[in-house]
Amino acid sequence: MITLRGLVIREYPVGENDKFIHILTKERGVIEVSVRAGRKMISKNAGGCQLFAYSHFSLRYTKGKYYLDSCEVIRLFYKICEDLDRLAIADYIAEVVTYAAGHNEQKDDVIRLILNTFHYLAKGNRDCRLLKSVFEMRFMTEIGMMPDIVCCHRCMTYTSDDMCFDVLSTKLYCTSCYKGKYDGTQVRMKGSVVHAMRHIVFADFDRLFNFRLSDKNMDNLSRITEKYLLTHLGREFKTLDFYKSLGKGNYE
Repeated sequence: MITLRGLVIREYPVGENDKFIHILTKERGVIEVSVRAGRKMISKNAGGCQLFAYSHFSLRYTKGKYYLDSCEVIRLFYKICEDLDRLAIADYIAEVVTYAAGHNEQKDDVIRLILNTFHYLAKGNRDCRLLKSVFEMRFMTEIGMMPDIVCCHRCMTYTSDDMCFDVLSTKLYCTSCYKGKYDGTQVRMKGSVVHAMRHIVFADFDRLFNFRLSDKNMDNLSRITEKYLLTHLGREFKTLDFYKSLGKGNYE
């Protein structure tokens, strides 16, 4: 028997009453678990294995597959489902993590990031664009794709009114050093947006979500962090398309 704590980030129906769930765990990354009678409301495990439940799980591992024996709820992020915008972001986060977090790997800081992001999504007291940007850039940092944004890559200038971030090379340049075109791979950023990106990458978790930007700069930050994640993961996400279909995140 294996005992783990984890967050249910995806669920898929199987037959009339069963389902598979994807659980993000600290010890083993994302695992797929078979849940018998998991779709029955009267099931003893219904609460602990529902979408966005953070629970204690007792699992059996047989022939390379996980099977749920029992679970106990630690926290339910059910309020996320009361707002379509926040639900869309949570689904987007879940799809990205399922794709990129990996299996059988230690994911302590990743699950901490997701739990903190879901906490603010459920609480509803943070701008959705801020939560999306924090997730995108910090997640990429935690899985080993941290951008080089400490200073200008050429002259070491720490800050200026405008700077250029090369999404593909991950390098930062001041406007004096970068004289090329801004073609989508190279994007111009205000100094305040650069500071926000540095905060996301380097801040301790207890301060990670504590910053503010103007609406225009928040849109710019969200556009850049989204482009950075999509570029380096090398794919699109249907859940992000749905979020944009709500009229959100269309920055161009």
